[in-house]
Order: sequence, then structure tokens, then C-alpha cells
Amino acid sequence: MKKNFPSILCYLLLLTSCGGKKDIPNTDIEIASAFIKNILENNFKDAGQLVLPGEANEQYFSLFKKFFEAKSSIELEQYKKADIVINEIIPLNDSVTVVDYSNSYKRNEKNKLKVVKANGQWLIDLKDTK
Repeated sequence: MKKNFPSILCYLLLLTSCGGKKDIPNTDIEIASAFIKNILENNFKDAGQLVLPGEANEQYFSLFKKFFEAKSSIELEQYKKADIVINEIIPLNDSVTVVDYSNSYKRNEKNKLKVVKANGQWLIDLKDTK
């Protein structure tokens, strides 16, 4: 048993280090891509963690969620399979970027997402996205 202890300990450390919390993306484009993919995959828990805190953003996120929850299971499956299409990246300054995007399922529907840097972390700002 004493000979196996180091290998068991290494296995447990490897298991706990790989299975825990997801790494939060740290660039504006990574945050935008992660948020969009989470929404397409109907993963609102992870998407919500990427939204700038505040009442207005929470309300917009809730509307966003209701919009997707109202879709049929067939349509939701198509969104899950869709790829993100970045049409344009518009850096407004060093702490604000607007990402114009579509998805491969509904390519003609263009959307804009504002990404802001707050307290050193890039987050989605839904309240100011047009």
C-alpha cells in the first residue's frame, strides 16, 4: 500500500485539477465567442457568468433566455450545431469592443455584442448593444 500511495495521490491531484471549474476566457474575442457559443448551446448558466453585473444586464439576459426557451426543440438543436460567424470586430478603445456576428444556422441574422473590460476582466454588456 505504501508503494501505491504516491501514484494514488498523483491520480487524485490530476483528477481534481482537470474536472473543476472552467477557465474563464480572458480576451474580448474569447469572451464574446464563449458567450455566443453558450447561448447557441442553450447553456445559460455559463453564459450568465460572462455578463457584466447590473440590473439592466440581468433584465436583458432574462429576455435573451426567454427568447431561446420559446424555440422548438428542433430549432434549438440546429442552434446547438451552428458555428459562430464573426462578421466584424470593432475595437472602440482599449476597454470596449463590439463584435458583429451571425451563426451558420441563421447566417443572415446579424447581431452585435458589446464586450467591456471591467476590473481587469472582459464581460458582455447587453444593455448598450444595438
